[in-house]
Amino acid sequence: MTRILLVLSTTRYSKRSLELALAEAQEASGRGGVRLELLYIRETAAVDQVGASVDGQGFLGLEPQDEILDSLERQHHATALRRIERFQRLGAELSGVELSFEEVQGDYQALVRQRVLESDVDVVFLTRADQPFVSRLLFGNKTDAVARLVRERGGKVVVSDETPPGWME
Repeated sequence: MTRILLVLSTTRYSKRSLELALAEAQEASGRGGVRLELLYIRETAAVDQVGASVDGQGFLGLEPQDEILDSLERQHHATALRRIERFQRLGAELSGVELSFEEVQGDYQALVRQRVLESDVDVVFLTRADQPFVSRLLFGNKTDAVARLVRERGGKVVVSDETPPGWME
């Protein structure tokens, strides 16, 4: 059985990753059974980081800041949920593909790393947060670190860059 892991999060929900994972599952189903797992991570760290940055400037009161941050988190979550609904709808149409979905909350890198270490996945689809190459080179990137782990374990990794503007739907 081919095991495919698609990872989406509140800040990493590329439409391209979703489409590539479904295409891989469809192709692999012709060779035998396929299990396509969607791991959705609700990341709070990104919103907390924005809050710390805004709070540090001192130009917003606590109430407006909380409302803005809540709205930001809701918007990202809603977009990710649309991707999950699309995954479930299109995945259900695939013959020979078993779908699974899990939602967790926490740190993206730690949770994906844990899943890769605990599972015997053949292919992992990840979305890389939008960062210039030089920044990734100098400071690292969570997705790149997980991709290295998957490759070290002999798996295949497909990394899509964050959804470009205009791809929200």
